Amino acid sequence: MNYKIIIILSISFINFKMIFADSLIKKVTKKDKINAIIDEVKYAPDFTLEALNDSSYTLSELRGKVVLLNFWATWCGPCRMEIPDFNEIYKKHGSDKIEILSISISDTRKALENFRKVYPIDYPVLYGKSKDLDKIMRDYGGVYAVPTSILIGKKGDVLKTYPGALLKGHPVYSAFMNDLNLALNQK
Repeated sequence: MNYKIIIILSISFINFKMIFADSLIKKVTKKDKINAIIDEVKYAPDFTLEALNDSSYTLSELRGKVVLLNFWATWCGPCRMEIPDFNEIYKKHGSDKIEILSISISDTRKALENFRKVYPIDYPVLYGKSKDLDKIMRDYGGVYAVPTSILIGKKGDVLKTYPGALLKGHPVYSAFMNDLNLALNQK
């Protein structure tokens, strides 16, 4: 009789333990899935584009660096005005700390090469097919005007979007430089 009670209690305990452990695993799995979704939302949308220097740039491969995406076009006057200031930032901090990716929204490779003969650009100039560029601009919430710049932290998170030109002497430029320095000092 005692054996029957011990066996029944043992089986009940094992079943209880299996049910309890199973529910814990499911809760952890759900929590992990939610955290993964939250983490994914934090990251800047990934893309790969060709550069004029015959290499390609994939955003996710630049984690560990601060990245400034600059959506622009050769026909845009304010875009042209930003170039010397971006060249200065790029030279000051170096490509090991910051990567400025100049994404032309409408120009061909040939047009960009000709443009660089007149306007020196020291940082990577990226281009792509209209379909790919449209998707990238949509992924970043819609780039409705050029220039538009997006600051991305070392962890790959979007820190701030700056519609309009970032020009020395303007209040937005001061705020941008403050944000950039904070991003550069991120761990």
